[in-house]
Amino acid sequence: MFVILQRTLLKTTAMARIFIIVFLVFIGSNLYAQNIISGQIKDDKNEPVQGANVFIKGTIEGTTSDSIGVFSFSTKQEGIVTLMVSFIGYQDYSINAHVNELKNLKITLYEDDANLDEVIITASTFSLGKSRTVEKMNSLDVVMTGSSNGDIFGALQTLPGTQKVGEDGKLYIRGGEDRETQTFIDGMHVLVPYTSSAKTVSARSRFSPFLFKGINFSLGGYDVEYGQALSSVLPMETKDVSSSTKFGVNCSPMSFGAGGTYSLGKESLSANFNYTNLGFYNSIFPDRLNWKKDYANIAGELQYKKEVGKSGIFKIYTGYDHTGFVQNIVDELNDNPQRDFDLKKNNYYINSTFSTKTKSGFQLFFGSAFSKVDNQYKNVNIQGDSFEDTQSELHLKSKFRKSFSSRYKLNVGVEAYLKQYENKYTDLLGVVRQNETLNQNIYAVFIDNQVRLARGLYANASGRLEYSKYNNEFNFSPRLSLNYVRGKFQLSGVFGKYYQTPENKIITSNKDKLKQESATHYILGGSYDFNDRLLRIEVYHKDYQNLVLLEQDTYTSNGFGTSNGVDIYFADNKTFKRLDYTFSFSYNNSDRLYKNYPVKSTPLFSTDINTSLNIKYFIAPIKTYLGVSNVYASGRPYHNPNKSGFVNSTTKSFHSLDMNLTFLISKNVILYTSLSNVLGRDNVFGFKYAALPDANGNFKSLPIKSSRDRFFYVGVFISLKSSSAYDVSNF
Repeated sequence: MFVILQRTLLKTTAMARIFIIVFLVFIGSNLYAQNIISGQIKDDKNEPVQGANVFIKGTIEGTTSDSIGVFSFSTKQEGIVTLMVSFIGYQDYSINAHVNELKNLKITLYEDDANLDEVIITASTFSLGKSRTVEKMNSLDVVMTGSSNGDIFGALQTLPGTQKVGEDGKLYIRGGEDRETQTFIDGMHVLVPYTSSAKTVSARSRFSPFLFKGINFSLGGYDVEYGQALSSVLPMETKDVSSSTKFGVNCSPMSFGAGGTYSLGKESLSANFNYTNLGFYNSIFPDRLNWKKDYANIAGELQYKKEVGKSGIFKIYTGYDHTGFVQNIVDELNDNPQRDFDLKKNNYYINSTFSTKTKSGFQLFFGSAFSKVDNQYKNVNIQGDSFEDTQSELHLKSKFRKSFSSRYKLNVGVEAYLKQYENKYTDLLGVVRQNETLNQNIYAVFIDNQVRLARGLYANASGRLEYSKYNNEFNFSPRLSLNYVRGKFQLSGVFGKYYQTPENKIITSNKDKLKQESATHYILGGSYDFNDRLLRIEVYHKDYQNLVLLEQDTYTSNGFGTSNGVDIYFADNKTFKRLDYTFSFSYNNSDRLYKNYPVKSTPLFSTDINTSLNIKYFIAPIKTYLGVSNVYASGRPYHNPNKSGFVNSTTKSFHSLDMNLTFLISKNVILYTSLSNVLGRDNVFGFKYAALPDANGNFKSLPIKSSRDRFFYVGVFISLKSSSAYDVSNF
């Protein structure tokens, strides 16, 4: 028995030895057969090119160059091969040689004269999300901006060119009013993008940042496709068809919501619901307001998306929200009796778009959007009166785009705005004192010509012709730009003229027809992107004409104004490990003679200096993102009737240190918390005065402040059936 076992072990050992020998021979032969291809890649300025794609043509063998341009990889190929090198913005490189000769290569790449479909112009445009510009941020980055409190408009207010108006939270851009900035979803206009709020309570976006794949914020000099905006536009692109089914829920001390997406391959259906009530929150963290009925908002969204053919996509989105509250208002400066201001607001929006590309290369777009906002106010001026206003808009657009060559691209479109507005005021005795209606339609045609003049030099000559039925007026908006692009450096000059209809309440109260208000933009800017760091500087001048001006109790179009400034933006995603930061600085000098201003003065919403430092740091051991924002704004101008002159005083400067923490508790659970104005600074945005002086001839005053000094938020976001750990949204 022992002899048999010994023979068996000897045979097994021998077989093992044979296997090992064969295996080593096989490995050795393979190692011997493989050849090493190596070298270094530089550009024509002798700078190393990082991330270049190096491969053998017709195979999957290859690699990418490192930070100093060096590459090396092994291949089984023998004999003559073609080595290819490619990198965005540079001409492709190739060499035919024997594999034994492809060692220690010295390769030089030369800049490619990009065609119009490849070049990206970023003048006055900032991007959040996977959009068409060079800056890439996902929706969670919007939430993690320290001062955003999870709001799109809050995140955008950290960018240069924005001005801090803390009592309402809306976007004021480069010396312009909030109404001068217009919002678009998938190219279609949104009549009212903000939620309703009480005075001194910051409004928020009606839309979740997670709905969008891209948010392009243009501070001025924007595309000819957009009109009826004097200062800036905010185009946002919704996500395409979802490839996965998912469901999400969220809750906080003031809200709860749920929603999800059902995927059907080439089509998907998404729904979302959210309810907000500040009653419980105010019982823990009371504000300065006296609520008789707590602020409440209920909102719902529904979107259907379908891929059509090889390149077409159809989207339809609808949203509704209702806001209501009752606030007790005591007039401490005048002898008016207290009243219970009652607001109910219904906001409807539906948007449908279809885009496709034909075999001949034409990109077609068709869109329609309907907005309606119904406001009902009770106890507006005195207990017992009421005011109602309703505004609606149908926006229609059709356009096509085609690149006829690498040097010329054409974009042509037509659109119409069909608007209605009506209001009614009823006094406390039930007598209708005001009942006004307004129908105004605006029709437009636009053409955009983009031309490559020479290597790295691009021009845009475009125009927009609008017709306003309200005053039977034609207006032509020329838009010109010249852009020089070389590698990651850009220099741009932009000129454009923009028109916008005056406010509805002014038009309806005026006997005479008013002209379209206008603003002419002149912008010169440059940007340089170097190794995950971006520096942008822009100077601008805006010339306002035909602004509404109250003269002898009648509004005219004789108002005018100017706005000048410089914006600086720096972003760094490289210097510090796991830490990204941005810094923005804005200087603005603006003045206007408009509305009820007796003399040309600085607008009450305008501030000279605005700065913002934003930091995002990932704490790896506890899987937590820390967001910090430090926002500063110089003092706001205001009119003090106790002093001579008009707009004769300035508040103290605004300062707010804001923080948030995003805890990645698990793959599908995120805990988000934020605190604004951590240091508790007493920020004042102006003063309101009594209508009449007291016995000593002085006008009593009260400071205008936000409804609360600090705002604390904590919420839990849970994703179910989602493969993405960071996709906490429902869409």
